[in-house]
Amino acid sequence: MKHDYLEPFVVEASSRHTQTCILLHGRGSNGPKFGEALLASQTADGSTLREIFPSMKFIFPTAKKRRSTILKRISINQWFDNYSLEDPSMRENLQVDGLRETTEVVHQIIRDEVSSGISLSNIILGGLSQGCAASIYALLTIEEKLGAYIGMSGWFPFVKYVNESLQEIGQEAKGRADGSDEGAFNINTHGFGFGSFDNEEQNEEESGTIGKEDEEDEEDEEESDEEEESDEEESEEEEERDETGHDDGEAPIGAGQNEKTTTSTSNSTNASKAPLKVIEALNFLRENIDFPPIGSTADSWPSLKTPAFLGHGRRMRR
Repeated sequence: MKHDYLEPFVVEASSRHTQTCILLHGRGSNGPKFGEALLASQTADGSTLREIFPSMKFIFPTAKKRRSTILKRISINQWFDNYSLEDPSMRENLQVDGLRETTEVVHQIIRDEVSSGISLSNIILGGLSQGCAASIYALLTIEEKLGAYIGMSGWFPFVKYVNESLQEIGQEAKGRADGSDEGAFNINTHGFGFGSFDNEEQNEEESGTIGKEDEEDEEDEEESDEEEESDEEESEEEEERDETGHDDGEAPIGAGQNEKTTTSTSNSTNASKAPLKVIEALNFLRENIDFPPIGSTADSWPSLKTPAFLGHGRRMRR
């Protein structure tokens, strides 16, 4: 689909082209301004990115002019419109049209690079500020695994809706043993609030703290109760021998299998829920911008296996 976007600012590789890096600028900037400043910057040893990565081609797209709600409808370069800079989640419906167009443009740039002979594993996507937000959306709606993703000082559009699905996975994972869905499906559930689980654990610890005097009184009562229970258990064991023809210690063939089967089935069901919830979250992002939904298998979301590097800069003190 064609959109009225300017041609990207492209800096070709200084040696044989083997990798491509696509970076989206921040709100109010443009491709040339962002690209030239970034490539002119130096590392601690004085090297530039082009010197460090001579075989890398850099592509800096430019966002189209859109009227800014924040700036009283002034037209500026922005990937999508925002209602608030302090809370980007406010009136997110304003972001949908821009995210749809930007995602299509970014996906087309990636397809063009693949057509030119660059493999997906050698394509890096990223962005700064609003460009980070837009590129995250583009990454999560592409049906391929890229070489890497780099996000700088940005945010995740519509994250609260995605969290509603993923938080359920986090709550289920909290109650299971290590090595369950979180490791199997590479889902990071850490950082979500588990609420009721934490409260239950705290209540258990508090209920386990009993005064010594109460314990001594209960021990006397328990001793008498245990004697009565012992007599009752002996009589019950005799009745069971008559009915089953074997002692409790001699379990019949197949005993305990139902319990194991139930546990195994429960774990399998829990494991199947995790990828379905992830796909449900991804399909929300896709359908939000009129993209068709993806299938319901773990193979349907290879983009989540893209290595991602996220960070914020620090202000230098003068």
